[in-house]
Amino acid sequence: MPKSFKTTDKIAASNMLLEGAAPKAVAAKFGVHISTIYALRKDRGHGHAKPDRASHNITFRLSDVELRALDVFVVDAGLPSRTAALRSLVRSATGFLELRRHEILDLTEARRELRAQGRNLNQLTYAMNRSALRGGAKLSPEDRQFLATVRHTYTVVDRLISDGFSEVRQQGRNALHAGERL
Repeated sequence: MPKSFKTTDKIAASNMLLEGAAPKAVAAKFGVHISTIYALRKDRGHGHAKPDRASHNITFRLSDVELRALDVFVVDAGLPSRTAALRSLVRSATGFLELRRHEILDLTEARRELRAQGRNLNQLTYAMNRSALRGGAKLSPEDRQFLATVRHTYTVVDRLISDGFSEVRQQGRNALHAGERL
């Protein structure tokens, strides 16, 4: 006889899902079929454990001319599928940041370089402060203002790049469109 899935079990399973446990592991723990866990997740409105993962299906019809235009767009944009093209169009039209793989790689390189410059700035500041404490280097008000401006600019640029990364959907993947290759 199959194990009954009691309310207390449902609450515990729901909590496990919210903590990021895989549905298969939750089903095994409670001795129920995985479809029961998927139904529980749907009933509780959990969606996917990964917040940026696409989890909604939309179906609509296109005329032959519209479908051909979509196929041309897929090829021209270098996208892997119609789904990726439609997602890209919706995201672009609604104000999301939409980046291709090479743009993500460029942004990654800019972030790496900016972080290296930030480390150099911190090392320079540390050395100047040590020297000033020992009676060596004296900073003029103009030098202090320049360093404050550099530090502020670094912080602003770092925040902009970080926000760009935060906006890109499905960060854990190699690229926004997994089918794209260099």
